[in-house]
Amino acid sequence: MITREATIEDWGILQSFFKIIYRDNHPLHSKEFWNWQFGNKNEGRSFICINEKGEIVGHVGANFGGGMAWIINVYLNEECRGKGVLGSLYALARDYYPLAATAANEAGLGLYKNMRWYRYHDLVRYVKINPNIKDKIFANVCSPIRVSIDDFINKDSHYFQQPMIKGILLKDGSRAVSQENVGGLRIVDIENLHQLEEQSWELGYLWMDYITSWNDLKTKDLEKNGWVLDYKSIIPWRLNPVEENRFCDITFLSEEPLDREFIVHRSFSDHGRIGSLVI
Repeated sequence: MITREATIEDWGILQSFFKIIYRDNHPLHSKEFWNWQFGNKNEGRSFICINEKGEIVGHVGANFGGGMAWIINVYLNEECRGKGVLGSLYALARDYYPLAATAANEAGLGLYKNMRWYRYHDLVRYVKINPNIKDKIFANVCSPIRVSIDDFINKDSHYFQQPMIKGILLKDGSRAVSQENVGGLRIVDIENLHQLEEQSWELGYLWMDYITSWNDLKTKDLEKNGWVLDYKSIIPWRLNPVEENRFCDITFLSEEPLDREFIVHRSFSDHGRIGSLVI
């Protein structure tokens, strides 16, 4: 078996592999999405293990952000496990940056526990519902809207170049992804919280959310301004498709200790994209 870095020329065997391991309509079934995710060495890389038949039997993806290589899209065929393949794939990612990850399931956490990684506090997702909505029930809040945002559309960052999302730059300098099919604005960066809220409600959004790490001191301002942790709200985590009452604990981990000031941005890893932002 051979482990190496993948390129767009591998798309044929990559697509065959992804269609076996991922659900229908998963973003990685799209060549455009894969190229956005892994086609730019400044933003991310894809590492593969190929067997004697020329088939991919293992994959590790890395999203680069904050000086870290965030491990994503890990899968190894069962017959190849326990042979050091994952270690070889992780080593290829480590050649770029120190390793980190976010994990949402027991399998992922078990893997990193066995690898003796450091586990930090779960990420936090804060939500605020438009105060002008009188009857704040699920059907009224998570519903399609129409907003006039053509003047705010922005593509100047890699994150906003992701296929199938609509990034906007607001007047105060805050950045967000418009998810009109469920009435929401997914905040990426906050500059002036009061101006952000005022403009968002004026545009007609029904709710906003913001994902970050527990040590982000901006969350103190959010709490003072009436934002709540998602499980105290009616806005579920899973919005593609919408799954009422679906919430998720996302743990963040690293192979080596991180500075205590390190804050996890929404663009790191894939906790703020797949299954959440892609529309």
